[in-house]
Amino acid sequence: MNTGPNIEIEGLLFGYDTNYGVAHCGLSTRFYKGRSTTNISATHHAFGHNTGNYGNDVTVVDAPEKGDGWKKVTIKDRGNNFRILQWQYTGHSPDVVYSHSAEFDWGNMRDKGYSITFDGSGGGSRNYFRNGNYTSNEGSSINGSLEDGHFASNIIKSGGTHVHAWFIYHYSTGVSGLNDYFYYRDYQVEAHSVSSPYTSSERSSTESLVDLKRTTNIDVSNMSFDSTGQPVFDGTDDVLSTGLFSGRNPSTSPFTIEAIVKSDTTSGSHMWLDVNGNGSGQRLYCAHAATGTGNPMGIQSSGWSSSGVNDTDFHHYVITMNGNTATLYNNGTLHSTKSYTSYTLPNNIQAGGRGGYSWLGRIPVFKVYDQVLTTDQIKQNFNAYKTRFNI
Repeated sequence: MNTGPNIEIEGLLFGYDTNYGVAHCGLSTRFYKGRSTTNISATHHAFGHNTGNYGNDVTVVDAPEKGDGWKKVTIKDRGNNFRILQWQYTGHSPDVVYSHSAEFDWGNMRDKGYSITFDGSGGGSRNYFRNGNYTSNEGSSINGSLEDGHFASNIIKSGGTHVHAWFIYHYSTGVSGLNDYFYYRDYQVEAHSVSSPYTSSERSSTESLVDLKRTTNIDVSNMSFDSTGQPVFDGTDDVLSTGLFSGRNPSTSPFTIEAIVKSDTTSGSHMWLDVNGNGSGQRLYCAHAATGTGNPMGIQSSGWSSSGVNDTDFHHYVITMNGNTATLYNNGTLHSTKSYTSYTLPNNIQAGGRGGYSWLGRIPVFKVYDQVLTTDQIKQNFNAYKTRFNI
């Protein structure tokens, strides 16, 4: 989260920021560490460059000159084939997708006719990821031009013993006296279809997304993730509870809710905000702000008058509960209001709606304030986010 002078943090009780567009694949950020995962390469990783009678002379050493975790692989003699980053495993669960990922710097090999392929030990359904870009590919080449950066590949296999390996190879065979080298770091194998930011061991469901105030464990165990490793709301059961405000009276205890949201659909009734039920005149929910005069909020005993989704763009939404009026701001501008009297919220505030009205799309930022933000503060926050989300 950008917590500089343009982001209002006074009165903030809870918040998360996935740093959408930044934290994906081999990268992590201060508050979004990446999907919960286990790196099983620690016990299954082996260099197979001398496997078989290939006549290769390959050395692997730590490369502190490149920084922490980097290793240098130097090729002196080239036989017919050789493997790097080989992972052999037995007794794995059938039909589970496994992904490999690592960061590469190809040193002096880029212009020497080398390439990298992926071997799935007998085929299988394969996909490849290049610096965060997803490509479906039934072939073998995942980096023919030796582009530097974060690369990943996955494969789904039946049960049994298999070797998954990336092959580095040269178009000419039987070459000796080489001095070709490349660097790699953060090799990771996961039982996921998409690679996530590197961890040396594992990252739990409560270590993935960090509360901005560092007072609440945010559990993402029921979240879905896209092909760049970002958390998404799948429109069925993905919600994140703040753990706040069950039983709170908005009339006597005002507050503010702020979020960046994006719908993946232009049909259906989907809430990005809810308190897990209506109770008895205890509404607090909001859908996408449709164009026109419709009001997408449900407040106290008053439901929404429009639940349509008018676009699939990012929006900056703020709802202030000032003691007698709920005010919705869309992209820094007043959208609609609803009056209310004394009532209590039936459950905790949660991002992602509730059953039957679950959000389908993204909510990369969600915050709860223990005060009413002013119009100037709301515009200030919108201006801080709008470039990042192209609003």
